[in-house]
Amino acid sequence: MARRRPSIALPAPHMTPARWALGLLLLALFAHAPALPAPGWIAFALALASRRLPARRWVPALRLGVLGLGYLVAALAFGWLDPTTLRLNLLLVLALKWAESRTPGEFALVSAAAVVGVAIGLLQWGEGIGLALVLGSMLLLLGGAGWHPGQKTGSALRAGGRHLLFALPLAGVLFLFFPRIPGPLWDIGLTFGLPLPAGIEKSNQGLGIATRLKPDQMQTGASDGQPVFVAEFENWVPPTSQLYWRGPVFYDFDGREWHLDADYGAGNGRRIMMAGWRRGSDFNKTLQSTAKEIRYKLRLTPHHGLWLYGLDLPSRLTAESFVGPDWQVLSHTPVDREIHYELSSWLEWTAGGELPAALRDQALALPAASNPRLRAFGENLRQRAATKGGDIPREALVELANGGFKVRDRFEAPTGEHALDAFWFDTRVGNSEFYAAAFVVLMRSAGVPARLVTGYRGGKLMALTDYVVVKRSHAHAWAEVWDDRKGWRRIDPTDLVAPEKFAATQARPKAAPQTAPAKPQQSADSATPPPPAAGGNFATQAAPRPATEPAWQLPDLADWMGRWVFRLDAERQKTLLGGKGDGFAWLWLLAIAAAASALTLAGSLLFARWRESRRRPPAQRAWERACRQLARHGLAPLPAECPSTYARRVAAARPAWAGAMAQLADTYTDWRYGPASAVSGPRVAVAARLLINRILAG
Repeated sequence: MARRRPSIALPAPHMTPARWALGLLLLALFAHAPALPAPGWIAFALALASRRLPARRWVPALRLGVLGLGYLVAALAFGWLDPTTLRLNLLLVLALKWAESRTPGEFALVSAAAVVGVAIGLLQWGEGIGLALVLGSMLLLLGGAGWHPGQKTGSALRAGGRHLLFALPLAGVLFLFFPRIPGPLWDIGLTFGLPLPAGIEKSNQGLGIATRLKPDQMQTGASDGQPVFVAEFENWVPPTSQLYWRGPVFYDFDGREWHLDADYGAGNGRRIMMAGWRRGSDFNKTLQSTAKEIRYKLRLTPHHGLWLYGLDLPSRLTAESFVGPDWQVLSHTPVDREIHYELSSWLEWTAGGELPAALRDQALALPAASNPRLRAFGENLRQRAATKGGDIPREALVELANGGFKVRDRFEAPTGEHALDAFWFDTRVGNSEFYAAAFVVLMRSAGVPARLVTGYRGGKLMALTDYVVVKRSHAHAWAEVWDDRKGWRRIDPTDLVAPEKFAATQARPKAAPQTAPAKPQQSADSATPPPPAAGGNFATQAAPRPATEPAWQLPDLADWMGRWVFRLDAERQKTLLGGKGDGFAWLWLLAIAAAASALTLAGSLLFARWRESRRRPPAQRAWERACRQLARHGLAPLPAECPSTYARRVAAARPAWAGAMAQLADTYTDWRYGPASAVSGPRVAVAARLLINRILAG
């Protein structure tokens, strides 16, 4: 009878790679958790559990059927190309691929794809949690890549952490100095279907969105590089300087702040519709002349308002929309998720008719006590026009053209009830909000009905495409004044003060470029602005400084990382590397980065050497210390030289050290080769200390 071999229990093959890949997959699911509907988690659980199905030919077909059914259900619930549908199916593919994988190569593929899934889901979280997800995914990826049979999980994670630590200095240098293309990398993806919520900070604040507007506050509301919508033009893309995307229109001004009707803030689209137009054809009947109709499609990010941001002026509407009383394209309900729609607009138009008395009064209303110098200047313009004739808006533009005004997106804004006075007569530096608001107040003071229009102007044309990406940085404000013959006329003061700001933004060669408006020459009979009124000096109205310095606070690490890490675009990189005046700050930064990399590498090598030395027994370390002392005197041990031979050579060269060296060689030999090494170990340390003392004594 044959002798039976004892069975040896072997671990299940490739189990640990499966767990590493599963950890990364679960991290990807966590990264997308805020955007996943509850039923999706059931589908993921079933997909992962399908790993226990038997290896039969019908199992792959079953998984493909589940994937197709999942896409169909998600498409019917959210839309065929909705971001939620695409997100659910991406994660479902990863889960099913993990369930059918069996070899280390397949698990490595799933792990790499899961890291991409984590990266896509990062933008659902704040920047601190996003950084933690990145580091966690890289640690799991490196730990799984360096795993070998028999290695414990903790040891693999420590090994992956060391690899990640050694890679960080070089990664930091490349991140800082590698040239960036203008704008975030995902702009190209946005034009070709990447979900808009992947690149935005969800906010209903800022110029072009907010229902309240203070000229002395920066109204960006979120990071300037955040996209608002993407427009795809049907036949040709006009010069971006002609793209005025109409948003909130303001009439009511209390001296400090502009307000919209409460229905806009509450999202009561149906009540606003009663005063507007339900069909574009009905609205077109109110226009005197129109030209250059253009068709386009838009993908709009959720902003919790009613505005659909059509170009001035709409000619055809999309479903569930209407033209508001102030010509905006509005939705019946607030825009709470990304939507797609088509519009048509006139780029050239005149809108005549008769201005209703109630609307005229609203477009002329001003608070009695605010901005007295601007009101006095408006009265001066009205008297001048009544006496000598002339066009009041044109006279105001002449003053702008010759007043030394400057356009700045970032500046120290005047504050207080007379902020517009301080801007127009003292600082003369501001953004589009200040110019438009001051111009509207000036026109009303001169008896010309005027309103303040906000929204966006221009956009970023994606090369070789018909797509224009409009971002928060394109937020803009302009004025509209009433002409009894031509109706409402758009006036953009920034074009007169800084024609170069939009002059170089023509989008495509086949579109005729728009020439910047020439600065009108001041006529001989035009008067200069009146001198400042008493109490109108900017210095007397500035906010008083606090008597005590504010308490020291911890630096805002999240804000710093968001500015210089997560949103380090081409402009910020240029500012950082160029320093003040586009200098050579990059040389210092490169030197600091190189020094930091060298110190990190040297520190890691020293730490590794120290740790390796600590792993050796104390007796071995004592013997090596004595040998190093002898080597300083030219008596280093030779390769393959035994301790006794080494001791005789030292005794011949230095007879005074012969006894101590012989004792060290004997105790070290007993510890290394004798049976009682535990007893001999302390004797080696004593003998080594004796020899070192003799050497130091000379």
